[in-house]
Amino acid sequence: MTAAGPPDILAFVMTETSSARKRWITAGLSLGLFVLTFFVFDRLLLFGLRAGAARYYASLKADKLRSRHTAIYGQGDGDLLIFGSSRARYAFGQDQLSSRLNKRVVKEAAAGRFPKFFYYFYLKYRTDNAKPKVILYGLDYFMFEKKSAPDELARLDKSIKLDSLNPADAVNPVSPLLSRLSWLFRKKPEIDGLLTQVLKLDAALQAEVTDRVDAGPAGPTTYKFYAVKPDRWQTRPYQPFPGVEGQYLEKLLTILEEDGVPVFLVLIPDSVATNDTNFEQGKFKTEARALAARHKNAAVLDLNRPEVFDLNNTLLFNDGAWGRSNCHLTNRGMADFSRKLAVMIREARSQGMT
Repeated sequence: MTAAGPPDILAFVMTETSSARKRWITAGLSLGLFVLTFFVFDRLLLFGLRAGAARYYASLKADKLRSRHTAIYGQGDGDLLIFGSSRARYAFGQDQLSSRLNKRVVKEAAAGRFPKFFYYFYLKYRTDNAKPKVILYGLDYFMFEKKSAPDELARLDKSIKLDSLNPADAVNPVSPLLSRLSWLFRKKPEIDGLLTQVLKLDAALQAEVTDRVDAGPAGPTTYKFYAVKPDRWQTRPYQPFPGVEGQYLEKLLTILEEDGVPVFLVLIPDSVATNDTNFEQGKFKTEARALAARHKNAAVLDLNRPEVFDLNNTLLFNDGAWGRSNCHLTNRGMADFSRKLAVMIREARSQGMT
């Protein structure tokens, strides 16, 4: 070893340490720049989509009480209105209910329609129509975690405040962690729905709507039921009232009570598989009865019981399965349900529910 050896080694070590530090600093700065760029892009793109959504919904024809979903059937001593989601649409047979209850049935049930929609729908309905004789509202196990579709609200009334793609809303259940990092991922279900509506370019959605007078009920276009019970399946916990839009259901029942309109909150049958998936049915039914008990004009009719409806008969249900929390009735199921529902309504009316 020479006299100059140790200083040379020390200088080499110091140079290597300095280079490593620079590489770490560069890597850190690059990572920070990437994260900052990601967050800026994520937020700016969502704000751009929100602005586009607002313009799209503002462009829709509005102030039309009737829509392509409206089905009107029969004549009678007054109107019977049917509210609910797609489950109600494929459950309530307007032809049977009209003939058995002597009412003109107006069915407004459709996918994407939840309490907020029907609250504003009834406010609009009552200004231009005679008071309905009765309202049937088909409740869903998952209804208090859902928002009414913005396009449905936009077409109903321009004055309804829409807050589409609001990042302050609930997280995407697919990944709550990723939802906290990315607003785009958080709103992905709504973005998908918006893009689907825009890309369809369906002229029928913008066309003038004529009432579907004496339109008979139509069940799902395809039949599929998954009857094999697996060892394990994904369950769905119940979102308690009021959830996202439950307050609008309370407000709707209050207005109906003031108007003296009887309303039946109907628990539509689910297959055994779907009931097993929606494992907190007891909580759902308890809250439905508590909600009805707060209004003297309201009552619950529970047909989601094996002693009332054959929940094991796969011919009565469509798209049911363990792990699927949403199923619909077939045409045969609709006929059986509507017949039994009419009997229960007549019995309730004979006992003073008029």
